[in-house]
Amino acid sequence: MDTKIQPVISSPKRGPYRRHTAEFKRDVVARSLAVGASVSRVAREFNVNANQVFAWRKQFGDVRREAAARAYQLLPITVTEPTAVTSTDTSATCTAPESNAILLTVGAAQLRVEGSVDPAMLAQVLTRLLP
Repeated sequence: MDTKIQPVISSPKRGPYRRHTAEFKRDVVARSLAVGASVSRVAREFNVNANQVFAWRKQFGDVRREAAARAYQLLPITVTEPTAVTSTDTSATCTAPESNAILLTVGAAQLRVEGSVDPAMLAQVLTRLLP
């Protein structure tokens, strides 16, 4: 009986793990949370695995809250008394909107909300209308 003994070849050892600073991780997380950013692209840019970026996003959840806080902005509003405005020309009469109406103008778009409105629907309209 002929037996061939072959030595067991182990795979080469993996190199040392890279250690990243907390500042580096926060920078990667902040970049991945930017509007329109792709986690995969950000990971490739910084030469790390996308799964690692997701883990860092969980680790640094406060960065996500800070980014969300910067994404929302307050809009100026003016509350006026409802009054009727008339001109000297009798054919042109303009009245203020009813007390239960909201008129929002953003650039060329105008949104007028009257009566009871579904909050979810209004939220969707506002997210598309506001930058």
